[in-house]
Amino acid sequence: MSNATLSPAAAQRALGQAVGLSAFVYGYPLTETYRTCRLQTQPDATRRPGASAGSDGRAPLDTLHHSPRPSTDEDRDIVTPANDLLYTTAWIHLANGPRVLTVPSAAAHAGRYFVLALYDAYTENFENLGPRTCAAEGEKVVLVGPGGHVPEALRGLRVVQCPTDLVWLIGRILVGDEPDWPAARALQAGIALAAAPGTQAGARPAAVEQWVGEPVDAMAAVLENGEEAAEVAPRFFANFCHALAEAPGRTEDSGLVAWFGQGGLAAGSAFAWDAIDADLRAGLAEGFAQGVALVASMGRNRPPRPWLVASATGRYGSHYLARARTAYLGLGALATHEAIYAASHVDADKAPLDGARNYTLRFEAGDLPPVDAFWSVTMYAADRFLYPNEMRRHAIGDRTPGLRHEADGSLVIDIGHRAPASTSNWLPAPAGGFYLILRMYHPREGVRTWRIPALHAAKARP
Repeated sequence: MSNATLSPAAAQRALGQAVGLSAFVYGYPLTETYRTCRLQTQPDATRRPGASAGSDGRAPLDTLHHSPRPSTDEDRDIVTPANDLLYTTAWIHLANGPRVLTVPSAAAHAGRYFVLALYDAYTENFENLGPRTCAAEGEKVVLVGPGGHVPEALRGLRVVQCPTDLVWLIGRILVGDEPDWPAARALQAGIALAAAPGTQAGARPAAVEQWVGEPVDAMAAVLENGEEAAEVAPRFFANFCHALAEAPGRTEDSGLVAWFGQGGLAAGSAFAWDAIDADLRAGLAEGFAQGVALVASMGRNRPPRPWLVASATGRYGSHYLARARTAYLGLGALATHEAIYAASHVDADKAPLDGARNYTLRFEAGDLPPVDAFWSVTMYAADRFLYPNEMRRHAIGDRTPGLRHEADGSLVIDIGHRAPASTSNWLPAPAGGFYLILRMYHPREGVRTWRIPALHAAKARP
């Protein structure tokens, strides 16, 4: 048996390292929720500088924002936006009292796909409201926070008990090309959000108001902006502790949260980084850096595959690492019964996707993605946002007009930076690295055993 011991300083550093790593993995989605809420509800910044009207989801607290058009490369508040939807979003603070959400009539809109997804502060997609779960003629739903009560005037309405006071509403409405926008907007206009009788608008959550530093994604700050992890860690942990005070987590997580406290990370707005022991701080910063690297590298230790199908999105339970990874790559992902996501980073030869090459993605006749709603393949640049291109095409799917099928009925999508002779089936790519997301809404039974065809590359250009 080893008799090795740690000095008091080394022990403190080791404790900080262990707590810092686990707290980052657990708390990254939580801080991303509060960061995004701050970014999108700033009273003095309703639009991102340089963005066109309606191109982001910014609006005051407890107020719906209806995007008037599908997302494009201008939309940079949320990573990996879809390009075949109109979004209706709202940040709802139920500590101010219950809210009444109106779900529009599906029957009045010819069966157009839509879903009003509700997320808690930990990014859990705890409820989806739409044609599959609500009355065909529409419905009013009362949203109540932890410990909240339904006013007498609203008794008899459907009630959704929300796990946290901060709730993010992301409404998704299927939309085609510009001629289809007015019809999709008509459905969008049927969504409403109102304060319950006897309540009124209130302040933003304290963790939003007290945000430390600029509202920048902690992982992006290190991996994409080149900031030192040791400089980002104090801001991240301060914001994490502020958020924990507002959203302490599930009962099942209470032991883990208590463990964070042993490393100096206790819930509360009075958190002070400089008050923590210096050796413990050093360990926390190291653990933070390791957590960033761990989340960023998740899945890279396995042999690369042409498509990686997300096994769990939206509802994570205790799968904290999967939750953190999803928050980085696709904040606000739907639960798998509503949509399944698959990502492609390599081609059939397991080489990284790069616009310097031209690719084909071939769906054989009768072997399109098995869905009851719709599917699409969306292009993303390495920065996780839509790629700007002259054609202004960001995705190809089952509703893309003008697609050409082969004589045998198969569908071949051309992918690359250089335009092919015919652009009817072309999905433009950046000149460098990129990746694809295949979204399948209302997936059919057996979708997980369906094999997604790999991308096949042509010879590299000179």
